[in-house]
This record gives sequence, C-alpha cells and structure tokens, in this order.
Amino acid sequence: MNTEPPATTSQPVSAEVAEMARQAVRDFHECFWWWNPDFTPQTVEEVREVVLNLRKGGHRAWQRAQELNSCL
Repeated sequence: MNTEPPATTSQPVSAEVAEMARQAVRDFHECFWWWNPDFTPQTVEEVREVVLNLRKGGHRAWQRAQELNSCL
C-alpha cells in the first residue's frame, strides 16, 4: 500500500528544473509567443505548461519536453 501523499500540481520544483524550463522557453520561443520572458516557473503545474507547449513544436522541442517531463 502506498503511504505517500498524492503529488499535487502546486508543489514547488527545484531550482534546476525551473532553470531547465526557463532555458527551454528561451530556446524554443516560437512555442511560447504569449510567454512573459521574465517569468520563472516555480511549480509542477507551471513546468507542465511548458512541457505541453514544447510538444507543439518540432522534434527538438518534443525531445526537450520529454527531458523536462522526466524531471517532474
């Protein structure tokens, strides 16, 4: 039986994951026309939003989405 509490999407992410997400937004800005360049994702939910938008891009963006998603 799993005794761990369920993961919530509002959990904070590590500084490393937040920086990975920020770099992905910079590298694939065409997937994020609406994104504020000063914003730093700080929660699992925000990083998942980055992942979802990366998946709308090309093959390299999709690969980065997979790498980022594996960190969550």
